Amino acid sequence: MTIPAIDVQRLRHLASRAVDGFNQLAVHEAGLLDEHLFALQESLAVARKARSVGELLRNQLDLIPATTARLRRNQRQRLALWRRLRQEA
Repeated sequence: MTIPAIDVQRLRHLASRAVDGFNQLAVHEAGLLDEHLFALQESLAVARKARSVGELLRNQLDLIPATTARLRRNQRQRLALWRRLRQEA
């Protein structure tokens, strides 16, 4: 039994779209790694400037809202990419 040509074309199209979608996810995750690295460098720079343990803790606590916002934004973007990939499949 052979697969009709139209089905093969559709499978190729779907496979191509899936690969494109996963590529977008991979690029997005790589960008997030860069963001996390930058945030870590910022946190270390703030930590190095602290003159006491109390100042270190206050400074690090001040970074929590930005970290939380970044993680939430990243998760929303990730979910949007997954939704788009699922809808296109």
